[in-house]
Amino acid sequence: MNSAGLRFGLFILIHALIGAGTATTARTQPPGQTRSPGGRSLGELQAFYQQNCARCHGTDGSSRSPEGKRLAGSDFTKAARAFRDAPGPAADREIQAMARTILKGLFFGITMPGWKDELSPDEATRMVKEVLLQAERGRVIQPENEAH
Repeated sequence: MNSAGLRFGLFILIHALIGAGTATTARTQPPGQTRSPGGRSLGELQAFYQQNCARCHGTDGSSRSPEGKRLAGSDFTKAARAFRDAPGPAADREIQAMARTILKGLFFGITMPGWKDELSPDEATRMVKEVLLQAERGRVIQPENEAH
């Protein structure tokens, strides 16, 4: 095998090993729940975050979980402060970019799985606006009917 082929094979192997834990995140809805035609409620999106995203992005969105630190997960609490301070067209573009990342994932789903089979584009956008950009460090993102 030539050196270019060996490097490519090693590159794929390393990235497959790094992403092995993240790409296998549970992707199921609780028994008896189906996605409604109008989309998920805020509480359902918050529950989806806890079930599928908190492992890497932290229960509060700060990426302070062990996996979040290891994978350099995005700290949504910093982004939330920036978006609250500077709304407008640039913020709207970033919101759409974040929603696309949620749907498509990162690096072919190896470093972050895509959720296009679980969330609609509207739900992904609402996830960004109503869950991620409302995150505050130290405040757990939880379904609103469980918040105290």
